[in-house]
Amino acid sequence: MMRIDSSFIPLVIEQPASSGARLPVSGPQGVPAGGSAQVGDDGEGASFGDVLREALDRVNDTQTEADAAVGRVATGEADDLHEAIIALEKADLTLRLTAQVTQRAVEAYKEISRLQI
Repeated sequence: MMRIDSSFIPLVIEQPASSGARLPVSGPQGVPAGGSAQVGDDGEGASFGDVLREALDRVNDTQTEADAAVGRVATGEADDLHEAIIALEKADLTLRLTAQVTQRAVEAYKEISRLQI
């Protein structure tokens, strides 16, 4: 069974406005999610937009690395086909995970918008 490393999508949950602090969300099985969304010494965390932008940049970087690996194999610069295939699979998994997270976020938004206040 293959384990997907979802640490490239850090999430932040804001506490009530009275405290002003932000907490990092734990990843699978209590492993803290990575990224700059961690609470620093000054108590300030990254905004949701910054975290989302950073996560999408990492997905884009993974796609770019996979394209470069395939290009190196196609031109004969690299002899290791396995590395190119691993890069492609990593890019595929990160893109699929991003699509799933996006889909779930949209579904949650729709459900919240249907709530009567």
